[in-house]
Amino acid sequence: MRLSGRWSGMRIKRYVARDMQEALALIKQDMGPEAVIVSSRRVRGNGLLGFFVPRLEVTAAIDEREIARRLAQQDGSVLTPAGQDAAAATLLTHPDGFARERLAVPPGDSGLRQDLSEMKRLLYRLSGNDDAAGNGGLSKWRRLFLEMEVDEGIVNELMSSVEQEMAPGQSARDDLVEVLLLNRITQMVEPSYVNNDTARVILFVGPTGVGKTTTLAKLAAQFRLFYQKDVTLVTIDTYRIGAVEQLRSYAGIIGIPLDVVMTPAELSQVLRNQAHADYILIDSAGRPSRNLQQVLELKGFVESIPEPRDIYLVLSCNTNYRDLLRVTEDFGRLNYNKLVFTKLDETESPGVILNLIYRLGLPAVYITDGQSVPDDIASLYPKKIAKLLLRGGKRSAGSGS
Repeated sequence: MRLSGRWSGMRIKRYVARDMQEALALIKQDMGPEAVIVSSRRVRGNGLLGFFVPRLEVTAAIDEREIARRLAQQDGSVLTPAGQDAAAATLLTHPDGFARERLAVPPGDSGLRQDLSEMKRLLYRLSGNDDAAGNGGLSKWRRLFLEMEVDEGIVNELMSSVEQEMAPGQSARDDLVEVLLLNRITQMVEPSYVNNDTARVILFVGPTGVGKTTTLAKLAAQFRLFYQKDVTLVTIDTYRIGAVEQLRSYAGIIGIPLDVVMTPAELSQVLRNQAHADYILIDSAGRPSRNLQQVLELKGFVESIPEPRDIYLVLSCNTNYRDLLRVTEDFGRLNYNKLVFTKLDETESPGVILNLIYRLGLPAVYITDGQSVPDDIASLYPKKIAKLLLRGGKRSAGSGS
């Protein structure tokens, strides 16, 4: 398995193999003997059971001039990456230096692969190889954002900001607009993430059918299996048939305890008994947001959890924005402080994520895009949200919508 990218004239690839011998063979075959190993680490396989089948991930790098030199020696041609070098020079010396400052990827960044892919795409487009470059402009992105259900006021602010940052008479090329939008969306949501530490006790609340229990199980599995944290599950969901057994099954697979509580007093006692746990994740029954009496039944449980605590409001991306606004207002009585979005794979309108973060001033900390435990969940942060929206817009454009 090979993951690739390019950075400052260096070609970087990650190889996932059974052992170092297999990785070295892949690197030598693919990049040649001039490649150097940057790092290696043990990683898990795919799926929950893949945790028990570790693999070796090896990152290798090579100067592209070495590749060109080797190819030239093989066939006598003068094949060089000059076009790519020129594109890199264009990017790094762009007027105002915005690309150099805001697209640099620090070593060890957890989003390295995504950032390298983004850089590769931008370099390719700046080199003039993309026939679509320069044909979209601001009007295209305005339309795409509105199609993704980004609030019109936010769209207007984004477009105005991009226009102000562009030099007078400067062409609204797609590559330039995308970089400016990436930076501006990131800046818009950054204030919501100022205080984003994860509390030890986390209560999951939200309407019915959004996937609270599965999301909780994914997060519990990652805390336990990937970070070796002491995790306890608690459920106050005694309404749904089979809800307790579902969570008990997850707890058994992950190898962590589960407590079932009926009253706020029982929850307080469990929290005292589990004082040693690194994380306590509490599942709750889904409540129709319009049924305020049922929503308020959770308030006693919330008040029995001492500060600091996190209350995650779990929302589905495939719910229309108007309904999401009502849900956030009705559940506001529980003083939730963070958002979690599910079912990204079931919508073409991720704009609601940006809308709610910007409107509520609260961070969206996780997003899920499938049912696999523990794989289909990822952390959210400002730059990733911006990339998610830009990627969604390009996907819509590509589908002809």
